Amino acid sequence: MARLQAHLRKAEAIQCAVRPAASLRRTTVRLSVTLLARLRERAKRDGTTASEVVENALLCFLRSR
Repeated sequence: MARLQAHLRKAEAIQCAVRPAASLRRTTVRLSVTLLARLRERAKRDGTTASEVVENALLCFLRSR
């Protein structure tokens, strides 16, 4: 029973960490072939998506201004 409760808590934590799709918007950016390849390599290395890499980079850039 304790293992099941721990599993449920973990699943709930994962669901809470994911933003609801309604809060996300799609946009298009044009990148050079080289930059796109670097973006995809970074996402693969970090085990994440290209969208998350771009979002984090933008947050850091905008925070520094």
